[in-house]
Amino acid sequence: MSNPTELPQTMYNQEGGKVVSDNSAPTSEQPHDEKPGYETSDRDIESAGGKPAEEAKVPGGNDVQPTRISAAISSIFKHKAVIIARDMFLIGLILGWWLPGIIREETRHRWVITTIWSWFFILLILFHNNRYLPKRPFALAIGAAWTTCLGKPWSRVPHYGRLAIGWLCLLALYFGSAFGIKEVPESKYADRARSLFGLFVINCIFFVISQNHRAIKLQPVITGLGLQMIIGLLVFKTGAFYEVAKWLAFAAADLLRQGQTGGATFFWGELVDGKTIDGVTILTGHYFFISTLSSIIFFVAFVVLLSYLGIMTWFIQKFAWFFFKLMGISGAEAVVAAASPFIGQGENAVLVQSFLDLMTNSEIFQVLVSGFATIAGSVFLAYVQMGVEPTHLITAAVMSIPASIAAAKMVCPETDVPVTSGSINIKLETKGDAVDPLHAFANGAWLGVKVAALIFCNVLCIVSLLYTVNGLLTYIGNFWTINNLTLQLIIGYILYPLCWCMGVPTGEILRVSQLLATKIIANEFVAYADLEVIKNSTDPLSARSVLISNFMLAGFGNIGSLGINIGVLSALAPSRGGAIARLAPLSLLTGILVTCSSACVAGVLGTR
Repeated sequence: MSNPTELPQTMYNQEGGKVVSDNSAPTSEQPHDEKPGYETSDRDIESAGGKPAEEAKVPGGNDVQPTRISAAISSIFKHKAVIIARDMFLIGLILGWWLPGIIREETRHRWVITTIWSWFFILLILFHNNRYLPKRPFALAIGAAWTTCLGKPWSRVPHYGRLAIGWLCLLALYFGSAFGIKEVPESKYADRARSLFGLFVINCIFFVISQNHRAIKLQPVITGLGLQMIIGLLVFKTGAFYEVAKWLAFAAADLLRQGQTGGATFFWGELVDGKTIDGVTILTGHYFFISTLSSIIFFVAFVVLLSYLGIMTWFIQKFAWFFFKLMGISGAEAVVAAASPFIGQGENAVLVQSFLDLMTNSEIFQVLVSGFATIAGSVFLAYVQMGVEPTHLITAAVMSIPASIAAAKMVCPETDVPVTSGSINIKLETKGDAVDPLHAFANGAWLGVKVAALIFCNVLCIVSLLYTVNGLLTYIGNFWTINNLTLQLIIGYILYPLCWCMGVPTGEILRVSQLLATKIIANEFVAYADLEVIKNSTDPLSARSVLISNFMLAGFGNIGSLGINIGVLSALAPSRGGAIARLAPLSLLTGILVTCSSACVAGVLGTR
């Protein structure tokens, strides 16, 4: 086997151009804290001529010679008859799950979820590697229909004509949602107009703080803003979309909770006891190491196992194509954005850990914003138990996917060529030094421990610094006869105009702005707890203020999460630590404003 260091190097400059050079040629000096040009290695090989790259050889585990017994077993499992028998057994097993689910009256109401997943996996088996059904005829038919109906007519429209059509459609969607829905006492047209104005203001802020105004691409911006409103309409006005989103949130929460109710029970016993909602156990108390770090350790190990089996690579490739066509972004950041509402910050970056070292600054910024702008399935049930309406949580989480993409691409536009862009074919070797799935799972567990330790240290230091600042402010405030002067109080007054723009009733703006300040300074747990106290008090907030607050607080945009994201990404991509630390504060601001834009959408839709 040839030495991997003898492979040619591929460099990407700041303009996105590609320069191929020898190993002997010195590389040019890169700007400070910018993404350095990267080298082609055995895990990052761009295909030549549009053909898929050959699978690279990784030193370590691939050099281990299998025994005769393992070689014989491997040859048996690769036999054509065994593969056919395995596939037919899997199809029969899936049908055996689906058919009783739609026949039995007790489970018939779940037919949408069971049908979608059953036929997804059945078709995946039938089309895999053209084993039973050829993909080419179907792909040609769909491509021809798409090209004839949409592709050719759209390509004939001039560039500025496309932009005009896009903006007109977006304005029609926004104004139609605000004023095309009948007015109700909880939401009058004047309140909706303020919420619509808030959306305009927030997106103007994104443009003002942009790092490169000329590089902003309007495709992800217009598409993202449009999808944000469309998803809100679907969830508020239809039941099927809500049921699908709810199922995904509960499934992700249940997966992450196995790190708590499973392995954590062995170590902490009674501390893991909790209540059961819809068959899923949630902790009665919030123990950070048990409820958060245990889940992260398990999830990191689980994702490493999926990567070893090739499952994660397959999903990344599919997302790369779909989101490149729809929004013009790379596959890696599309995976992170789509997974964030279900698995949350930290874990979302683990899904694409093999690409983090090669990510551009814009991609890293998108990863950070996606984490700050969403909640996770692991805390979804906890918020529901605290009295938060689950419909609001799910809608806010799903809307944050396109909204975070649009915001990130305005604030930190893409100027390089991402490795996982839909126009680049990459075959990733993910086996590393592991010799079997169990070995890969063990390696992932050790990686999870390192990630959890970094999260713990970063959160501890940042939260401690926050309380130190509050202590100093309180001491100074006593000399000015200002009791309990804290960052929460100061920021609450600063955020007063923003909450007015979100459409909060005028007499309740200050209380809502202080909830937002509490979320930023402390976390959303504390803010939702304060909101529940206000709802049960003698002077509760109106239904509209509660609606907007539920959307506004549905995100990890707080100072403590800043430490989590820096810790996770720095552990997974040590070479990008400087860029991560530099981009993190701006991404926190962007993520907070994304959740506020979702609150504006809720104010525009104007229903409970």
